[in-house]
Amino acid sequence: MAGSLLRNLLLIAALVALATPARAESISLEVQSSSVERDKITREMVVTIELSPEAKAAFEDFTQRNVGRSIEIRLGTIVLLKARLMAKISGGVIRASTKFSEEDARKVSAQLTRGTRITLEDHET
Repeated sequence: MAGSLLRNLLLIAALVALATPARAESISLEVQSSSVERDKITREMVVTIELSPEAKAAFEDFTQRNVGRSIEIRLGTIVLLKARLMAKISGGVIRASTKFSEEDARKVSAQLTRGTRITLEDHET
């Protein structure tokens, strides 16, 4: 009787563990600098973010682990970019093509000063 109860409890615990949704990976990275320009082809505003030397390796590792997945890059609650990672990104520079107006893109860039942290999170697709 006790063996059967224990077996059932273990089965229930295993099913609960399997039903738990996968957690998204999230990292916080330090910004070195940022700039704004208008893309010559699409005419959309592009916010370019250069990461600090320490954050560059973490960013490269994050992108390598999440190739093929969708990611989101945020500054606080502002979503700067949603994209699917097609390959590992080296060099620590993020070019976020945005739907922001020029004024809004400049406001976002002005907040991305040395030492500011951005958050990257992967999302199941």
